[in-house]
Amino acid sequence: MAAIISGNFRSLNAAAFVEEVKGDRSNVYIGLGKSSPWGGTTTANTSDTDAPTPTDTIDAINEARQQMIGMKLVTDNDISHVVPRYDWVAGAEFVGWDSTDPAIYDKAFYCLTPDFKVYKCIHAPASGGVSDVPTHVDAAITATSDGYYWKYMYTILASDSEKFLTNSYMPVKTLTESAKATVAVDMASAGTTFTIDHENPRIMVGQTMTNGNEGGGADPAATVTVTEVSGKTITVSANVEFDDGDVITFGDVLSTDPKFSQQQSQKSSRAAAAAGGIHKLKLISGGSGYNNDGASTSLAVTGDGLGCLTPGTILGSYISGGAFVSDIIITGGNATTGSGNDNVGADYSVAQATVTQTGASGAVFEPIISPRGRPGFSTAVAGGGHGSDPVFELGGFYVGINVQISGTTDTQIANTQDFRQISLIRNPLVGGVIPTSPASAINTLKYIGYGAGYTAETTLAQAVQTGDYVIENSPGLTGYIVNVDTTNNRIYYFQNDLTGYVTPTDADMVIKSGGQVQTQYALTASSDAITLNAPELNFNAGSGEMLFLENRDPIQRSTSQIEDVKLIIEF
Repeated sequence: MAAIISGNFRSLNAAAFVEEVKGDRSNVYIGLGKSSPWGGTTTANTSDTDAPTPTDTIDAINEARQQMIGMKLVTDNDISHVVPRYDWVAGAEFVGWDSTDPAIYDKAFYCLTPDFKVYKCIHAPASGGVSDVPTHVDAAITATSDGYYWKYMYTILASDSEKFLTNSYMPVKTLTESAKATVAVDMASAGTTFTIDHENPRIMVGQTMTNGNEGGGADPAATVTVTEVSGKTITVSANVEFDDGDVITFGDVLSTDPKFSQQQSQKSSRAAAAAGGIHKLKLISGGSGYNNDGASTSLAVTGDGLGCLTPGTILGSYISGGAFVSDIIITGGNATTGSGNDNVGADYSVAQATVTQTGASGAVFEPIISPRGRPGFSTAVAGGGHGSDPVFELGGFYVGINVQISGTTDTQIANTQDFRQISLIRNPLVGGVIPTSPASAINTLKYIGYGAGYTAETTLAQAVQTGDYVIENSPGLTGYIVNVDTTNNRIYYFQNDLTGYVTPTDADMVIKSGGQVQTQYALTASSDAITLNAPELNFNAGSGEMLFLENRDPIQRSTSQIEDVKLIIEF
């Protein structure tokens, strides 16, 4: 039995993951782990080998959880759909959108221009690179002088460029055109923050509002915009006053908003009479016997849509030597004589093209169907077609995550220490529960406490910043030291398969480096008041689901730097 996983299924999974992170159903964290060297041992643990390829086994995942040193929360602004990047540069060649090509999402059928606008290629000439860069931002499919036809999709915002634009990938988003929400709680007085009664229905920053009451008036002013969305909490730019049960419509952004051009083009594309039309017929076979001037040669398209290319005489420029020689471009009045015949139609999902001329035969064309987008993504569900849903149209089954970890503010994650593993953790348990107000950063390490009588804490803290140390005691405990907290009197450590997972006791402990006991750092139970404490996250109890794991060469953390962790995940 033959089967496929469709591109739509992959895009839906990517979209579901993005919405889960942005909603209030899950907490997702980036995890940093493994400060001990690759290939090292507890007796000679000072040199790294190449990072091994991680394995998708229960043992490998659980070990990675055990040697994690800290986690940073992924926020709404840290995640985006991304797609492969194809730059418009003079001479570059692109391919036209082709609904019949199973490998279309692996090809350059769209471009990123130097002014950060993204265009889909509807048609490319048979040969030759680009020379005329598209610049339009309306909903029209526009031809450039080099023979390419382009559809404006969106403009990459500066904030998205900074976080998600790389040499290989670029951010992509479909903007909300309209969304409705019901106010959950009466506002005692006019204010700028209110709650809605269900998870955020894709409300986005910058949208204006209608309905409800503003300061006792009939409606919010047209310039009141959304400034922040956090779960069910909406913050707006001016005082508003709503009653429980008021239904609010969030619509257009202001014309001064950088998202305005995309939102208007998106809306126009979806609502256009030609939405879901057929803009091109792909040549499969040229046939023979056709009149070179196109006389008496007619072309018709039938299917489940309406209005495409009412029968007319084909232009002679498509025929040479009695055979058709190229794809036929319908958009722009380029297919048949009489511009009234060159309609692209609307709402097609299947179609066939028929060429007729007495005494001629064999010409075969395949209609190229427009993508339909996601039904129900917007309240304006009618239509579809090119430009109505950039994420799905460009193959948005990649997700980019970019989390910044500060050396000064994210102190829960051990500083002045290196890490070699990056992971993605969903819903870690804190105190045995999933917190409703998750911490921005979490220390995941086990620790051993000591009393004020321990005099080696400062020098040990300095030593573990530049070397690899382990802690041991007589019952068999061994653990890699990650950090020494001289304020709270704690030695933080982790264990893995090399150290074993023996639980410490409040007995005498020694510190080793390179397998040699460092007598100056020894802890004595009788004088150093050793205490034992469990980690904040109990990974033994299965806290959190590991969704992603990557092994890397060592990366050093420092109080003077910010780690910019970027992940690209393919669904």
